Amino acid sequence: MTERKSHPGRRLALGAGIALIPAVLFGLGGGPAPSSAAGAAGAASATPAIASKVVIEPAALKGRQGDVVALALALPAPDAAAAGGQAVPVGRLGDHEVPFFRLDDAGRFGALVGIDLDAPTGKQTLIVTLGDRTVAKVPVLIQAQHFPTQTLTVPDEMVHLDDETLARVKQEQQQALTAMAPVTPSRWWSGSFVVPTDGPQMGSFGKRRIINGEPRNPHSGEDFSAPEGSQVVAANDGVVCLVSDHFFSGHSIFIDHGDGLYTMYFHLSKVSVEPSQHVHKGQVIGLVGSSGRATGPHLHWGARLNGARINPLELTRLAFQ
Repeated sequence: MTERKSHPGRRLALGAGIALIPAVLFGLGGGPAPSSAAGAAGAASATPAIASKVVIEPAALKGRQGDVVALALALPAPDAAAAGGQAVPVGRLGDHEVPFFRLDDAGRFGALVGIDLDAPTGKQTLIVTLGDRTVAKVPVLIQAQHFPTQTLTVPDEMVHLDDETLARVKQEQQQALTAMAPVTPSRWWSGSFVVPTDGPQMGSFGKRRIINGEPRNPHSGEDFSAPEGSQVVAANDGVVCLVSDHFFSGHSIFIDHGDGLYTMYFHLSKVSVEPSQHVHKGQVIGLVGSSGRATGPHLHWGARLNGARINPLELTRLAFQ
C-alpha cells in the first residue's frame, strides 16, 4: 500500500511563529473596543506571549459551504495566566459550538470552524467567550458552494422503504448522531489528515440527487473508487466511538478525533477495530467493500466538525502543528 498523502492545496499552520492581528477586540474590564488607530498600534506591538489585547488571526473569516477554516487566538497576559488553569475560550457560530485548543502555555489557542454544507450564506458572527465574558466577535462570511445535481429514475421500491426498514433507518441515524454528539475535551489528532484509501476521488461531496422527481438529502461525504478488499486507514489519531452495520452505510467505523471532530468510513467489507480503541494516523482499520446500500465497492469518507457536515478533503488541505 502506498504512503498516504495530505492534499497539497491551501495550508494554514497553527504553529509557534504565527503572526496575530486584531479582530473585534474587547478590553480586559469589558469596556469599549479600542479605536482603529489604537487597535493598529496594539497589533504592531503584540506578540503571542505578551499581548495587551485579545488578538485573532485571521481577523475575519471567509469560507464556502462545506469548508473548514482555522484561526488562532492570543489572550492578554492576565487572561493568559488565568487560562493556565482550566479556562479555555469557547466559540459559537449560529447553532454550532466552536471549541478552542491550546497551542502553548502562553495563552495562545487554536480552533477549527466547520461550515455546514447547507449553511445559509451571508454574514454571521463567531462569538468567543472566556468564562462568562465575551472576549472577541469575529465576522464570518459564508459563501455558496456549487454542488452538482444528479437526476435519476429508478423502480419505486428502491426509493420508498417499508415501515420496518424505515424504523430501522431512523434508529440507525439516531445512533450515529448520538455517537458524534459529544465534544471530547481532548485533541488526539495532529498534523494534516491523510486520505484513507487509494483510488480516484469521485467528487461526490454535496451532490444533490433528485430521484423520481423527489429531492433527496445531499451527499455528505467523499467517495473513493477502490477495489474490494483495498486497505482503509485512519485519517488521523483518535478513538473509535462506533462500529456498526447500518442499512444504508453497511459496515461502518466512526472515529472521534477530539474537540468535536469526527470522521466516518462506510460500506466496508471488513472492520479491524473495536469501539473505544485508540487508533493512529495511517493505521489499517478495515477493507473497502460494498456493504449496505451500494452499487459496487467503494469507500464513503465523511467528516463532522461540531455538528457541521464538512468536506473531509478540507482536513487534508490544512496544516496543523
